[in-house]
Amino acid sequence: MLFNFADNIDITLMIVGTISAVANGFAQPLMTLLFGKIINAFGSSDPSDVVKQVSKISLLFVYLAVGSGIASFLQVSCWMVTGERQAARIRSLYLKTILKQDIAFFDTETNTGEVIGRMSGDTILIQDAMGEKVGKFVQLASNFFGGFVIAFIKGWRLAIVLLACIPCVVIVGSFISILMAKMSSRGQVAYAEAGNVVDQTVGAIRTVASFTGEKKAIEKYNSKIKVAYTTTVQQGIISGLGMGTLLLIIFCTYGLAMWYGSKLVIEKGYNGGTVMTVIISLMTVVHQGKIVERGTHNELTVDPYGAYSQLIRLQEGEKEDEGSSKLEVDTVDNLNIDSHMARFSTQQRTSFASRTSSASLQHSQSLRGLSGQIEADIEQGQPDNKKKPKRVSILRLAKLNKPEVPVILLGTIAALVHGVVFPIFGLLFSSVISMFYKPPEQQRKESRFWSLLYVGLGFVTLAVLPLQNYFFGIAGGKLIERIRSLTFEKIVHQETKWFDDPANSSGAVGARLSTDASTVKSLVGDTLALIVQNISTITAGLIIAFTANWILAFIVLAVSPMVLLQGMVQMKFLKGFSADAKVMYEEASQVANDAVSSIRTVASFCAESKVMDMYRKKCLGPEKQGTRLGLVSGVGFGFSFLALYCTNAFTFYIGSVLVHHGKATFAEVFRVFFSLTMTAIAVSQSTTLAPDTNKAKDSAASIFEILDSKPDIDSSSNEGVTQDTVVGNIELTHVSFNYPTRPHIQIFKDLSLSIPSGKKVYYAPLLLPLPILSILFGFFFAKRFYPSFENQALEVAAAKVKEVPNMELIFRSFIPPSLISEKIDDDQFEDARSEVSRQTLFY
Repeated sequence: MLFNFADNIDITLMIVGTISAVANGFAQPLMTLLFGKIINAFGSSDPSDVVKQVSKISLLFVYLAVGSGIASFLQVSCWMVTGERQAARIRSLYLKTILKQDIAFFDTETNTGEVIGRMSGDTILIQDAMGEKVGKFVQLASNFFGGFVIAFIKGWRLAIVLLACIPCVVIVGSFISILMAKMSSRGQVAYAEAGNVVDQTVGAIRTVASFTGEKKAIEKYNSKIKVAYTTTVQQGIISGLGMGTLLLIIFCTYGLAMWYGSKLVIEKGYNGGTVMTVIISLMTVVHQGKIVERGTHNELTVDPYGAYSQLIRLQEGEKEDEGSSKLEVDTVDNLNIDSHMARFSTQQRTSFASRTSSASLQHSQSLRGLSGQIEADIEQGQPDNKKKPKRVSILRLAKLNKPEVPVILLGTIAALVHGVVFPIFGLLFSSVISMFYKPPEQQRKESRFWSLLYVGLGFVTLAVLPLQNYFFGIAGGKLIERIRSLTFEKIVHQETKWFDDPANSSGAVGARLSTDASTVKSLVGDTLALIVQNISTITAGLIIAFTANWILAFIVLAVSPMVLLQGMVQMKFLKGFSADAKVMYEEASQVANDAVSSIRTVASFCAESKVMDMYRKKCLGPEKQGTRLGLVSGVGFGFSFLALYCTNAFTFYIGSVLVHHGKATFAEVFRVFFSLTMTAIAVSQSTTLAPDTNKAKDSAASIFEILDSKPDIDSSSNEGVTQDTVVGNIELTHVSFNYPTRPHIQIFKDLSLSIPSGKKVYYAPLLLPLPILSILFGFFFAKRFYPSFENQALEVAAAKVKEVPNMELIFRSFIPPSLISEKIDDDQFEDARSEVSRQTLFY
């Protein structure tokens, strides 16, 4: 069913891509065979004959490199191109079918939001399922089975022993995943409560400001984010324990393999090449479970194109189908506004994959009109919001983490130890290879020694990883908590006009506090841990390599960037090469949106074929772009394998030449090779897992833009003259006023008004009271002459006005339960509300 829309070209591409993926998957097991032969050539051959033997095998490496490069290119390019072609065909046929439906179908069965949602959402999932992921699955499957076949053919006894580690890895991985999911859920719930405080406070900011409830809201928000901080630290510990346990199992398995492999060499006639072939074949299968992304649930879901986010969307696809089409019209309003806010508040791309519904064509037209009006208002009233916030220095951000310096230092020490692990692993691995060619008694002693070292290395990793994650989790969690607290405190003390900007509505402010604060954490703790770890890894690898043989180390170091590049491309392959189809097809989706939303007009003029022609024209560019992307990705993926195997061939050939001339020994060649190779692989994988610093810098700029802002009316300021008692005389003298977001509409012009204390002043309903109260409460500045209260400037007296009980009675019915003041009891509240409702005039 998935490939029903494939034509002959697509079928050909899929066949070629599948065959290439199978061939590419078998390339790595074949490499282990050649590696075993290389080991035997170095260990068994006479130094005078080693160059000849190694040259033959190195040439086979080159052949394997060329074949693997071609297969990799065809695998990625064929599947990406056919996936793009079939997805485009499905989009076109879906729109064509929709346009053929009668009008009643659009009134009862579907709506514009659902149609566009399926075209932009479901087709992306279909393209993922029929594109490069199919080739990836075939490649990894053939790699898996190929590794087992090679291992059992070369040494079934050792293969059976090594299989014992796979169930342990699966069990531990599953257990840790379950724990992480539970902790992530707790963290989400904890911050959801804090987000609810933000939504209620910002959504009712006038009420909060009227009753000087800023302090109460800040205290409540801070109490909620403390719970989120605790879950962040716990997630770090669990993540570290999980990764440490997995590495402990793997290192212990290596130790067992070395000990039992030595026993088989002595008693069963195995050789070093056979043992290493079996070990590398099976452990390569285990290592296919690489870490594609690392972080907490909140951090990983920030990036909508990451592997974790894609997995979440795939799992929740059916739920979206059932629930997203039931959104109310007011939810659509919020989404329209929030999407506009996000464009102005941060410079990072945010994807809204929701599918909205409307009751009828009139509803959808009114929503579009509302959205357009909002955008026009923003352009007229708030042009400065389009400016990109200034970048901030990392040093300034680091100062916010200053109280956690001791914790960061402890985490840095743990990261230093963690960075040394893989170079030491390479040292142990190379030392064990030469052990297999020593006399039996010496081999027995050394096998026990090296096996225990592997176990010890595993326990060191188990101790270091949780500590590193724990210490940096504390530092990062405190930074997030501090940023959120300071930002929220600054937000609630902004002048009221700041909240009238749609870019600063409750949804946008909540997104800043949730997403931006979490992203900023990566600039300090995560980046520091990564830098320290990589410096430690590189330093240890270079020391081991140059101590072993400086000549060969220089030569291998010159070609190490190829291995580094290959590691990065492999990690990118696991994440996926495909670009965001939703962005690529944005213009085409707009054509479909206009056609479906105006389906009566399209049907009246029989313009279905014209709409389809326009849609196909808009799709031509993205289709060509997708094809080019497939070809370029295929070239990059193929070149990565070509570079890797050619680098191996070159290194072993140069090593054999040095051994032949007495400039190096068998053990030194592999010590240099594995120390630098493991260093390059570790650095490439950790670098690929590095956070998006550009996105983090944009988030930091967005946060500091708020922290650095200076409101015209600062309710937190204690400057000026205050009075101990208030009588209540109010006077407005020649006041002119208009709302900041409507500068072209005059509300008051030369208004003079005097309100003695204790007097009631009646106004025509809805005309004057709200603007006057807004001025009296200090929400806005009036033009020309400032109003006065008790003969004081209003910005000084506003705090006293907010304490007048009558004002509280008028506004209390608009306050969310979490913000209701406790100054009056329920009976007073009900009486006052009834009185206000009964009156036809507002006073």
